[in-house]
Amino acid sequence: MIKNVLKNINVLYVEDDKEIAEEVVDILEMEIDTVYHATNGQEGLELYKNNNIDLIVSDIMMPVMDGLEMSKRIREIDSSAIIIIISAFSEVSYFQKAIEIGVDNYILKPMNITKLLEVIEQSALKLLQQKQIKEYIMLSEMLMDTTPNLIFTISNDHIEFKNKSLLNKLNIDEKNSDSLCLCDYILNIDGSKNFKDMKDMLLHFQKKHNQQVVYMRKDINNPQSTLNAYSVSDIYFETSNKHLIVFTDITEIHNEKERYKLDSFTDKLTNLKNKNYFNIILSEMLDNVKADNRYKLSLIILDIDFFKKVNDTYGHQVGDYILKSLAQIVQEVLRDDDLFARWGGEEFAILCNSDKNGAIALAQKLRTQIELFKFETIGTLTCSFGVAEFCKNDNESSLLNRADKALYNAKNSGRNRVEYIECKEEKI
Repeated sequence: MIKNVLKNINVLYVEDDKEIAEEVVDILEMEIDTVYHATNGQEGLELYKNNNIDLIVSDIMMPVMDGLEMSKRIREIDSSAIIIIISAFSEVSYFQKAIEIGVDNYILKPMNITKLLEVIEQSALKLLQQKQIKEYIMLSEMLMDTTPNLIFTISNDHIEFKNKSLLNKLNIDEKNSDSLCLCDYILNIDGSKNFKDMKDMLLHFQKKHNQQVVYMRKDINNPQSTLNAYSVSDIYFETSNKHLIVFTDITEIHNEKERYKLDSFTDKLTNLKNKNYFNIILSEMLDNVKADNRYKLSLIILDIDFFKKVNDTYGHQVGDYILKSLAQIVQEVLRDDDLFARWGGEEFAILCNSDKNGAIALAQKLRTQIELFKFETIGTLTCSFGVAEFCKNDNESSLLNRADKALYNAKNSGRNRVEYIECKEEKI
């Protein structure tokens, strides 16, 4: 492997002593692909500038320009250049300067050619590793720049690297991206801004453990543009204190999932939310009301009176029309924050942010609106209503049971009426 490494490097050897130079160059050329020779630092510097040189071996004491000055100037051109200095014991002050310049190695005079080759071999391996790292970085950047994923790195709450897909997405130039705050572009599902700053964004990603979905405008410059959904992957590199963040566009999958969710929570006939969705929201609303007793919550269940007779007399097509028409009548009365769902068959449920008085008044208004409406084919019909208000010891079952019993009482009391059942706390 060493032989192969040496065969693929170009070495600059700087030595003003002609006899020593000829001997060393002859030996080096037996092992190394290309050897350039200079007789002083100035000549060596010019050779370095004009050729693809991997490694420099130089004496210190030379005319025109010494080896250390040449090394310093080469370092200014390429800080990663590998430099080996040859020095005599008496040149102590030069050693100090060599350390300051940051030479990679040194060999003491009188020079042992075997030792020189060993040092060159070690340096060549280091050079190979550097090249491999550079190639890996170039390959990584090429891959990151060709992927449609939005990729960036964060260190100390500042974005260091942005791939081309991200820059193109944000419609900004690499030169003008230093002050970029990505948090300005990341939104909630409703289009509102998600994070106040980079630190806030990063903390949120870490808490979510790669289960986060964020949104960005399809057209960043158009505030009315549709939202694209992105899954977030956050990889932390502890040694460099960097985060590698990857946004993967999942808009199509996300939209399909939302469509499926919407379908699974929607009653196909009336286009209202169904019982499954209603139960989920009911559970969430109960948690909210229990956490803050300032809020009120009431449940209304309504049932179409003698609906079976409608189906039996006029057929299911008319029955379906009645259900859809009733849904529309109720929706026109309800507020935006009221939840209205088809409970099943001819039963419907309403969840409203009201106390019992507000819920009873709403139920009475709906009862009247339905009673006065003229339906095609059948003329008029009525509905019965059961109302229950949330009490502090309620759960989903107890609240539903009271509203259901109230509906039962309305049915048994002549129909086309509103009934309310108190909870135990109200009776005390």
